[in-house]
Amino acid sequence: MASLMFDASSGSPETDRHLGLVQNVNWAATSIGAIDDWPPELLLLFHLIILDPQPRLLLLGLDHLLLYNEAYAELVGEKHPAALGSPIREAFPETYSLTLSIVDEVISTGRASVEKGFTMPSMRNGCLMEIHMSWTIVPFPKKSALTGFSVILRDETEKKISDRRLQTIHKLTLSLNAATDVSSLWDTILGSLSEREYDCPFALIYAPESNTFVDDELVFQLKGSIGDFETNAVVANVLNLNGTSKDRLNQSLSSAVALEEPVLLTTQDGSLPESWSKAAHTRGWEDDCTEALVLPLQSNRYHKVRALLVLGVATRSTYDTAYKTWTEEIRRIIGNSIHSLRKKEIAALELAQREKKANNISREYNHLVKVMELSDVGIFSCDRDGNLLQANESWHRLSSFPRQDAPVPAFAWLESVHDDDKELVMSNWNSMLQGKPVTYQMRWKHPHRPEGRWILAVCLPVMDDHGKVVSIAGCTTDIDAQKRVENDALKALQALERASASEQRFLRFTASSPVAVHILEMPSMTLSFCNSAWFEMLGITPVPVSELDSSWVDGILEQDLPLVRESVTQILATHEPQTTQFRFRRMFVSGDGHRYQSWGSSTSHPELDENGVVKAIMTTTTDISHLKWAEDVQRSRVEEALEAKHHTEIFVDMVSQHEIRNPLGAVVHCADAIDESLGEMQSILGKLPVSDERADKRLLELVASSAEAVNIITSCSSHQKRIVDDLLTLSKLDSNLLQINQAPVRAKSILDDMQRLFEIEAGRADIELRIQADPSIEAMTIDNVMLDIGRVHQILVNLVTNALKFTKERPERRVTITMGTSNERPSDGPLSSTIDFALPHTLSDTVRESVAIATGPGTFYIWFSVMDTGRGIKPEEKIKLFSRFQQASPRTYSKYGGSGLGLFISRELAELQGGEIGIATEPDVGSTFAFFVKTRTATPPAEQRLKNDLSMRPRSGSAQTSFSNEISQIHVLVAEDNQVNQKVLKRQLTNKGYVVWTADNGQEAVEFLRQTRYWNKATQKDGKTITNAAPDRELHVILMDTEMPIMDGLTAAKTIREMQRSGELRGHVPILSVSANARPEQTSMAMAAGMDDSISKPFRIADLTPKIDRLADLAHAS
Repeated sequence: MASLMFDASSGSPETDRHLGLVQNVNWAATSIGAIDDWPPELLLLFHLIILDPQPRLLLLGLDHLLLYNEAYAELVGEKHPAALGSPIREAFPETYSLTLSIVDEVISTGRASVEKGFTMPSMRNGCLMEIHMSWTIVPFPKKSALTGFSVILRDETEKKISDRRLQTIHKLTLSLNAATDVSSLWDTILGSLSEREYDCPFALIYAPESNTFVDDELVFQLKGSIGDFETNAVVANVLNLNGTSKDRLNQSLSSAVALEEPVLLTTQDGSLPESWSKAAHTRGWEDDCTEALVLPLQSNRYHKVRALLVLGVATRSTYDTAYKTWTEEIRRIIGNSIHSLRKKEIAALELAQREKKANNISREYNHLVKVMELSDVGIFSCDRDGNLLQANESWHRLSSFPRQDAPVPAFAWLESVHDDDKELVMSNWNSMLQGKPVTYQMRWKHPHRPEGRWILAVCLPVMDDHGKVVSIAGCTTDIDAQKRVENDALKALQALERASASEQRFLRFTASSPVAVHILEMPSMTLSFCNSAWFEMLGITPVPVSELDSSWVDGILEQDLPLVRESVTQILATHEPQTTQFRFRRMFVSGDGHRYQSWGSSTSHPELDENGVVKAIMTTTTDISHLKWAEDVQRSRVEEALEAKHHTEIFVDMVSQHEIRNPLGAVVHCADAIDESLGEMQSILGKLPVSDERADKRLLELVASSAEAVNIITSCSSHQKRIVDDLLTLSKLDSNLLQINQAPVRAKSILDDMQRLFEIEAGRADIELRIQADPSIEAMTIDNVMLDIGRVHQILVNLVTNALKFTKERPERRVTITMGTSNERPSDGPLSSTIDFALPHTLSDTVRESVAIATGPGTFYIWFSVMDTGRGIKPEEKIKLFSRFQQASPRTYSKYGGSGLGLFISRELAELQGGEIGIATEPDVGSTFAFFVKTRTATPPAEQRLKNDLSMRPRSGSAQTSFSNEISQIHVLVAEDNQVNQKVLKRQLTNKGYVVWTADNGQEAVEFLRQTRYWNKATQKDGKTITNAAPDRELHVILMDTEMPIMDGLTAAKTIREMQRSGELRGHVPILSVSANARPEQTSMAMAAGMDDSISKPFRIADLTPKIDRLADLAHAS
């Protein structure tokens, strides 16, 4: 029967897997024996519980072995499947005592035991969870072959927690109804939640500092908390949630305010402080609370967040849909309370505002009554029947109507009206009863003047909401004095005559003024006045102003007429004065006798009529021709000064390129020749068969001394060359002439160049020189890149030279050069954590526009670092780096020398190429200088790839090439106009085993080709084949100086390439450009002219010969 149960499929993969786990238990080693020995009753019972979807458990034997179904396995959690077949004492030691007591009770009574509300912790997914169970334990029959118990379990966790949460909601709702203000609201919320220690491990409430919901604030204050926040937790009492803080918790709280949505805080992502998680140790399960929920509290979704409730998530529950629904309900009912309190606050505020407004109106009314009493204007109010309701003292004084304490008849005040005006008054009264305001003059009776007192009455009807006149209000003003208008008019006429005389004086003044004055009437645009200076400035013959027409504008230069017209338009639009500068047609003769266009500066003022419309424009014009002439003279002088400065810079460029580099090249070549000669002498001395020991020793000393002197000459020449390069670069930077010219370069060749340039110098100083490529080179599969290799070399040479100089006297001597790449800007990426980059200069627009750095697809950054074990740099010295003519300290120059230009120029060159430069240093440990430039991937041209392939062939240090079996020596033509350089270079190359020919200019070099194997014996001329003599002279490479008399090197190269295309020359003639001009643009011009490679003076023979060998291979390949 056991085999049938376990071998047959149950139809459920999950059940089959569980049966497999049961079968894998070593039951034979237990007290109930192997499965095959189980009694049929047990197998039947096991079959029933396996098929039961509810959790079922069998406790078998005296040691209570566990046998359960798949549903119970979910309750066991992480103890499954190890608990299968294990005694309950071992599987559940934490509940064994309770279980044993219940089992003993069942055994003693022989009846089933029912346990409700049993709480059992269980590990779920690595977390201890709150589980609530009810179980029924039924003993096996006493006559059964096996002792045991059947346990039926029911998971009541969801119902238990749901009921508890509903109680929380109910209690919170009842408590919030009793809240009367903001302070009591927070206390009520915390009081209700405090009672639910399992569902609320901790809580905090943050709200605006003011105890009101009316103001919108982002500064929140802690209003209260639940949990142990006094022992370890650090809780801010005030939070500014404007979103600018970088604190993770503050950002989360700000996000909840901004989004008006709950935000989950966790200790895992750092948004929940670890100290806050400890606040739950005194509540509920006393576990760490690793999650909390920020609930923004608001009256509804359309209002600002009024508070934040930070609620710890129950430690043995998960934040699932039910939990979210519960917290949303808490948020809703608190929001309803906030809404209710906010309505109360708004109502109270509105009531206070109404009371304040009423008080203000009452105060203003009383003030107005006082003003009325003190006013000289008579103010009154009557009802529509003519009863006087109110009048001030001035009204009674003007009307002579006495104040009455007892009631008087309607229109009693009419008796104070002059008899001749009573009809006028009543006529106007009737008009006011029809709703019309009136203004009229009338007379009150006067006790001493029969003609009465004249007043001006202004009256208006007062209407109710239905438009019915309910009263008449008005004011009366004494106008007796105005009746003496005849006298006043006479005085006004006299004043007008005086004004006319003043105007005449003004006209006489303007007529003789040197300032041009004219008045333009609007809108006719005709002249009503202009003085003699105006005619003179415009170059017009004076005529009466009435005879002038619009042709007077011809006196203004046609190109400037739009400026004058625009000035008039602006005055008409803005009514504001306008100032304009323009030119006249007439000419101005300057102090130096030259004729210039005359200039005028005019200021125009509008004259407005009573309606605010421009009726005339008065303009004064001053002749500023002499000022404009002075400006032109000053501008010319500035331009002349700039031109002189430019010529000076060109002179410096020429001197540094030719008058220094050419002689310096000869010095370097001579030093190399002496060095080689001394080496050869030393070798010969060692091979002499008979020697005088003293003489040999002396000779060797002389040779060593001379060799040391040669090294000094070479070192000083290299140093002088670097200074010249720096001065030239500085001159270009100051003149905004420096340009970046990028070309394809094999990236790893840069490190090879540094190895070749500095390995000898480092070896002499016993410095370990390390050259390495960063793994990013391989990771990004970088091969060829677009770079201005000359400028990159210039920066690296400066940095490596400094590193060697500051390291040679240290106990540990090591310099490491590293190259790497990055898709992001290294100052924000791979180098940002170690290198302190200098802030980029604000370069002029002219320089920025001349920069041609890499752009487009494939753009990235290539960086270099030079690390040394030198003396390091102190912080106060570090701030002086990268500045013009600045060194770290005065002792730097006295001990190490230098111009203070190298790092400044390196900084400028790095920034011109879209990069930056920086340093990381520690005194007595060493320094690391790093820089980067912007570049992109590149594919070299076919000819360049051929050169690269040839350059990879192995070769020796002599002139023996890879085609030595065919040609024993390399033949070189040196085209150089400087005889000293020509002679020295020929001797050096001859010593190296080359066959050297010379030419004094480009024309001779072209003619020399007619004597070599490149000359085509059969050429086409005028359609005919011409057979020439067959020259047999060999030639493999031409060293072509670019600047020579008669024909320069660039022209010669173009001529040779044209002869190749026309067929006069066979094959490709390799040409190596030699120039004292080291600018990249000069190199680009040489390559464009047809040169195959280039080298700049001064150069070492050791640097020249590899280029000659490579081009000789190219000649052989062609």
